[in-house]
Amino acid sequence: MVVEIDDHPLVWAGPTSGDYLSRWMASASQRSLVDLIEVSADGCQQQYRVARGSSFSDGSPVRARDHARAIRRALAVPALQRFLLDARGVHADADHLTIDLRRPAPHLPALLRSVDLAPISACGELSTGPYLPAELVADDEYMLSPAHASAPPVRVVVRRDPHEAPERYDRGDVDVTCATAFPLYRIPDYAERADFRTNDVAIQFCLEFVPGSSFAADPEARRRVLGALRYPDVVAACGHGVTSAAPPFHRELRPATIGRRISVRLGYWHYYPNRQVADEIADQLHRNLGYDVIVRRLDFVSGSAETCDLLLALRGPHFDAPLASIDLLDPTRADPQLGPLIERLSEDPDDLDAKRALETARRQRCPVIPLLDLQGHWLQRPGLTGNPWPPMHAIDFGRLVWSQGGSN
Repeated sequence: MVVEIDDHPLVWAGPTSGDYLSRWMASASQRSLVDLIEVSADGCQQQYRVARGSSFSDGSPVRARDHARAIRRALAVPALQRFLLDARGVHADADHLTIDLRRPAPHLPALLRSVDLAPISACGELSTGPYLPAELVADDEYMLSPAHASAPPVRVVVRRDPHEAPERYDRGDVDVTCATAFPLYRIPDYAERADFRTNDVAIQFCLEFVPGSSFAADPEARRRVLGALRYPDVVAACGHGVTSAAPPFHRELRPATIGRRISVRLGYWHYYPNRQVADEIADQLHRNLGYDVIVRRLDFVSGSAETCDLLLALRGPHFDAPLASIDLLDPTRADPQLGPLIERLSEDPDDLDAKRALETARRQRCPVIPLLDLQGHWLQRPGLTGNPWPPMHAIDFGRLVWSQGGSN
């Protein structure tokens, strides 16, 4: 089976910063296998149990120490450290994993379910999913070898010209073409074909304040940027296959000159239609706030405070926990509005009023502003069944099933 994508699949920078395809590939070989069983009275210790019957691809059992190894590795990776700031110690005893915390961390169980923190074998070469870790076999080409006979081998080919994907598919070069953004202007040409597939919302297009930048630390600046956005114009810049992700309480602010002579660096990853959206956002910030915006194309793993202030990025949903998307970003920790709400909900996770207030405040002030919901579009041979592009929360590579009637 040959699958074509539009960027290298094995490069991602943490649970909320990998694009959809990175997560899709990672989920082929990694699965998290721990369940939360106990939280201490003060919330500063969590105990997990390894799911029964969990094993690596060679059949050896997954132990708590394998999960501990993954967490300790993450603590040494800059891109992952900020998601584990509250972890003070990790202990493994038989099939139980204990994490000591500096303060309550209700987001942690959802974080541990992400592929980034899936268990790691001592040799580092075994997986917990239906496939072994992907192997780079040539420039821009990877192989996914099945861990079990029931799964087909998958050759993943990187293509940097998603605009040409439909033609390659029609020539028979690939079995599945699932570029991060199918050429949106081509959707009407393929919408009636039986091999054209779509999902309502696969990923979200976001505008993010880069942690460490002066903008990220200023709640008022975040509020002004949110109020400067004109969502219908952003949608119009893209064409088919996108819808506005504007929160229901979004209110446009009047154009202002408060930002005159303020220079903002806006970075984007080169996925279509990022450049179109980047130009539209830059124009809106200049027109409505007076900002001078410098648009910069970034490498996939770039985006530090030294290179940009704002970043356009493709994201899947944040972790399931209500605190996940705010409690992990330094600028929100000191936010005078979010801080007390975070503390209140940390003390009582079942406080529905606090949860609603926190969700509203997060959407207004959080350093991650959703811009667009992108539908998933791809072309797939009739001999394949299942959905290779499910919503992020439903990622399951095993749903891509090989039919013997298809071409290999």
